[in-house]
Amino acid sequence: MYVFDTSLEPASRIDPDRPTQRLVFRLPRPVLRRARHDRRRLLTHLSDHDGPSPTWSGDGLVTFTYTTSSERSRPVFCDRRDHPLPARSLRQVRPGQPVRLTLRQVRRGGHRANTRLEVLKVQLLHLDAPLPGGPAAPHSIQSYALQLPVDLAQEVERLAQAEDWSTTAWLRNAIEQQVTLQQARLPHRQSVA
Repeated sequence: MYVFDTSLEPASRIDPDRPTQRLVFRLPRPVLRRARHDRRRLLTHLSDHDGPSPTWSGDGLVTFTYTTSSERSRPVFCDRRDHPLPARSLRQVRPGQPVRLTLRQVRRGGHRANTRLEVLKVQLLHLDAPLPGGPAAPHSIQSYALQLPVDLAQEVERLAQAEDWSTTAWLRNAIEQQVTLQQARLPHRQSVA
């Protein structure tokens, strides 16, 4: 079992409307070394010159393809707090997005034995699942077209990471706190502009 943080490569394709999905990602160096070692152990009965090439590239690029109809090969998608994501939330998965992957390496039989890396879980590190039966959670991520100066955006990202929140969720929480403070200062019937 391998668990590591990485990001999805541009060739990844996650579209709930398509039957076939593709996750493309890079294995970090320590995971790549361990995967090579485990592969040799799983294929001990084959001599080096008879063995097929690994299912990942030399620099650790992995392409994992699965069908949405197959329960067996489909990974579980979850938010940063490890709550399962509904299918409609998969539209928010984008290449370059930071993820925590859980993989396992299994042996494939037949006359050309080989191993295969299977993705068991994809944890989206900057996404929160909506509450069941309701709108978004109080700290959920919603899209707002808000342009921030670069230095302010970097400070928001730093503060959000320090509190283990996504940037958008932290920003929304800060705005809500500011609105609450302003409402407390104004007379009861006056709205906040």
